[in-house]
Amino acid sequence: MTATLLLPCAGKSSRYPGVRPKWMLTLPGGELALQRAAASLASGSYKRIVAAVRAEHETKYGATALLKRVFGPAIEVLVLEHDTRGPADTVAQAIRRAGISGAVAIKDADSFFDPAGLPETSFVALSDVRASPQMNNVGAKSFAVINENNLIVEMVEKSLSSNFVSVGLYGFADASLFLDAFDAVSRDPAIAEVFVSHVLNRAIADGMAVEPHFVSGLIDVGTLEDWRRHVRARGTIVTDLDGVVFENHSRYFAPFWEDEDVPIASNVSALRFWQDQGAQLVFMTARPDAYRQKTERALAGLGLKPHALIMDCRHGRRFLVNDHAASNPYPSAVAISMERNSPSLADYMKDWM
Repeated sequence: MTATLLLPCAGKSSRYPGVRPKWMLTLPGGELALQRAAASLASGSYKRIVAAVRAEHETKYGATALLKRVFGPAIEVLVLEHDTRGPADTVAQAIRRAGISGAVAIKDADSFFDPAGLPETSFVALSDVRASPQMNNVGAKSFAVINENNLIVEMVEKSLSSNFVSVGLYGFADASLFLDAFDAVSRDPAIAEVFVSHVLNRAIADGMAVEPHFVSGLIDVGTLEDWRRHVRARGTIVTDLDGVVFENHSRYFAPFWEDEDVPIASNVSALRFWQDQGAQLVFMTARPDAYRQKTERALAGLGLKPHALIMDCRHGRRFLVNDHAASNPYPSAVAISMERNSPSLADYMKDWM
């Protein structure tokens, strides 16, 4: 499906109070949330990219310049001067103002997943909640009801109607199908806030075939707490080696640095678990650089993959300093002093990871 990718970024981010708009937040890997959301579409699956932003975000943050810095000059940015009636209204205005025709894929900013090719027909990207244990507040999601012909027959907002939850990517085989259904729905006075699910239901009732598009590797950051949980699990752990990862070795007292490293099994297990969750490991040690290769081999043998291994650190007190803000809340730096050779690293860290 060679579509236009539409990124609606004109919401009020009411579930993200006190921080920048959620699409502007920075992930642990350094990319913006919207940038990572767009990467959930396989490379080459769209030929054009359009974003719709709020006027206040253009004034306060320079949204257009920001998006062109992220996506390059090819992105088209529409600044909406007034609040819309909801996500579907934002999409409709963007389609009309940008003159979008043909296939369109609509991607929200608060979910990420492994990229895959898109169906050629209209679709909704879904995840089976039974395979997404990290998903929180499931009852606030949108669910798809699928029939025996593997077609979506209904989208249900905020009600546990199936095992299949929408993950914020929708496709219409032609933008005109979206507009026709939106225009019909928007005339209903009972619908104050128009969601894409409302439009999909109307289009399905009018005969549009909608396929389920199952994704893997889902990361859901629908609320600020979801976001902070995601970021917290992917922090940077800076740890000493001797006395924490390995039983203490030293220059002058046995066991010596050149002796075989003896791992503290429970601490290694905890570090591997956090590493698998996305944490970044930085090891600091007073060992001279002459022992780097020996140390790297020992860490690799334990399945630990250091982002950095800093040798020749001073034998003394170490300070960890980091800035904090609403998007990286206090305390943004935690220091833990643990007894040498203690196997209780996980207990020391339990309140922070």
